[in-house]
Amino acid sequence: MALWKVNAGHIYVLTHPSDPNLYKIGVTIREPVRRLAQHNSDFTKAAGRIVKETGQKWELKEYHAVPDPYWAERAFWGNTPVADIPFRGGVEVEKMYWEDVQRGLEAAKQAGVRPDPALAQFPDWVYEYTASMRRRLEGRDITLQGYVKSMVSGKANFRCANGHEWRTRAMAVAEGEGCPKCGIGESSPEKIRKKIGAGAIHLLTHPRKPGLVGIGMASEGREWPWNEWEIHRTRNVEEMGLAETLIWELLGQPLPHDREPIKIDLSVAEDAFRKLIYVMREEIAFEEQRKEALKVATG
Repeated sequence: MALWKVNAGHIYVLTHPSDPNLYKIGVTIREPVRRLAQHNSDFTKAAGRIVKETGQKWELKEYHAVPDPYWAERAFWGNTPVADIPFRGGVEVEKMYWEDVQRGLEAAKQAGVRPDPALAQFPDWVYEYTASMRRRLEGRDITLQGYVKSMVSGKANFRCANGHEWRTRAMAVAEGEGCPKCGIGESSPEKIRKKIGAGAIHLLTHPRKPGLVGIGMASEGREWPWNEWEIHRTRNVEEMGLAETLIWELLGQPLPHDREPIKIDLSVAEDAFRKLIYVMREEIAFEEQRKEALKVATG
């Protein structure tokens, strides 16, 4: 059995100018200022949608280092009036009084490390594959039972809304295969990719502008033109907003900014692209473990 791995991190509080009582509470194993940039640029998530709707960005009010972010977050919500609300699908944007936020933060800072881990630890890629499968199953009346340990050749367990259970190759269901008994949940690969916003992120170079690189994004219904810029490297990704945020961070230009080409050594940019898939995996794994810890905490 794998040992539980605790990653130290931060608990942070964001405020929004549209409402003095609106707060975004989060935890991260990265720098809080970088998470702030992600919340202000990823319009697919709850915090980002508020930015898009209001035209105003979140601001970092305060943050605190904690040895066990999951445990600290559990302590935070357990010491606020929101503790009486069932698990909210990982959304931590709430209207609260500042006194309640302060009380939660004090509990989080004193939480320490959990004495008895409630969850088994899997490699990061298992959480990544599992998150991918859950996104692909949304709206299809099929539920993943357990985890996906291998997306390409491995098998996983599924259950449909009619109560049928089966075990099959994970990729087959991910690409649109429905229940073998009643057919519920069947879809096409193209429809699924469009629904989850899958696409590609490109490292761009220009034949007449050596020393400059750009980033190009392409997905179903969303393509940013790059004119004479040429594709030098490509990474296929599912979470486009996260991928864009992380690649700019790896290039040393965290979002939000104008997304214009930057002057950087090509080998450095290539290294950033090589690291992208691993940084994304770590980020997705952390988020999945965090959600599971909250579910356990709320029963």
